[in-house]
Amino acid sequence: MDSLNLEELWKNTEATLQNVILCVVCNTQASSPELFQGKFSMTTEYLSDDEFEQIICMFNTLQCKTKFFFNEDEFIEYYLNNKNRMTPYIIVYNSAQSGFGAGRKSLIPSFCQLHALKFTGSNAYVVSLCRHKFHVNKILSETGVSTPKAWLFTNGGWLAEESPPNSMRLLLKPIFESASIGIDQDSIINYHPSLDAFIRERSCQLHQPIIAQEFIEGYEVEVPLVQAGNAINIMPPIGISIDNKQLLRNEILDYNRIYFEKYSFYDFTREVFHLEGLYKTATSTVEILGMEGLCRIDFRVKSDGEYFVTDVSTNPHFISHSSVSYSFLSKGYKTTDIVRTILSAAIAKGNAKV
Repeated sequence: MDSLNLEELWKNTEATLQNVILCVVCNTQASSPELFQGKFSMTTEYLSDDEFEQIICMFNTLQCKTKFFFNEDEFIEYYLNNKNRMTPYIIVYNSAQSGFGAGRKSLIPSFCQLHALKFTGSNAYVVSLCRHKFHVNKILSETGVSTPKAWLFTNGGWLAEESPPNSMRLLLKPIFESASIGIDQDSIINYHPSLDAFIRERSCQLHQPIIAQEFIEGYEVEVPLVQAGNAINIMPPIGISIDNKQLLRNEILDYNRIYFEKYSFYDFTREVFHLEGLYKTATSTVEILGMEGLCRIDFRVKSDGEYFVTDVSTNPHFISHSSVSYSFLSKGYKTTDIVRTILSAAIAKGNAKV
């Protein structure tokens, strides 16, 4: 893909953006019932009051008319009741993912495609695909992208009766979740068949299969990217530190650390690694999976520089305490440039009305 220049993207879409009605569909902790997957609250995926205020402020700087909806039903009902009176210049930003299980974040992209509405980010299929950690792992590994070895534990046991080798160090993750829901310190195991009962119990608690991913010691790194048209902009990779440690070794971002924000960020370009391969792998991952707009590729990087794609996000958080925000600021951009980029990338799509 070609290299995407963000300043040119903003310039090319500025006139259209001034005429847009923006519909923001999101879940907030204040407006959503508290749901649990086992002992893990789903609220880590929802916006806190402070985060919602940040979202409002950032979108308001664009000076386009903005409407906010706190779940999918609100937006769908509003649009169906008013579509004959609405301007065609609508962009829908969605982060809502009400309910449980697979595909829950794809409802609004699918609805927008049905009604030919411009929307931010990836299409419904890609959003659903990228929420299935095992499918993503296998697609990427089959296309030459470096990923940890992985196995899938379902209701019937190990998929295709293939289990990890004895004593392999593994990280257990529910396949449909984000924000480390379902991940705690018990999620790191040294595999033995006697642990199958524990994995089955975890799967039952979380109501979904469990991916058993080869555990990679090292650094935790997140790479934001922007895809628009046939071009990609790779933002600076951002490392995650825990307790002021950058080389995490056996540490992980578990649920409690996410929930209480017990982690911080740093510029990973300052590490003494050659990053060309990591950049190329991040770009290839976006292309292979068909991701669009603002997205993020997550890596574990060993102390010798070897790297592995561990997860992807089609709609990463961009509030102040996020790797996306840190990355944009490290390049001298403002936080408001993040939302400008998100909407400009949506306008640059060639599949709807704007």
